[in-house]
Amino acid sequence: MVSTDQFRQEIKSRFKLAGAQGRQDLTIECGELYRSISKLPVFDPWMIFCCNAMRAEMAKTDRLVFDEDESSLLKIHYSLPRMEGPAPRSN
Repeated sequence: MVSTDQFRQEIKSRFKLAGAQGRQDLTIECGELYRSISKLPVFDPWMIFCCNAMRAEMAKTDRLVFDEDESSLLKIHYSLPRMEGPAPRSN
């Protein structure tokens, strides 16, 4: 079984690689991420951990991607570079 933490580690690894390539954004589709880590069929019951990890890594500058022509369960367009550490609090 693959955990949410394993998916989050892979997402952060992809952020780091994309940042090193000078990219300003990265789009991740949950089915592709899930297959790359778990090697299991996409509609496996454990896929919820992948979706949870993707949502947990979202920041205010990121957005969900809705494409009626694709049957993706979840696709997120992440902005780069990512902030390191906790987000600043507003008072």
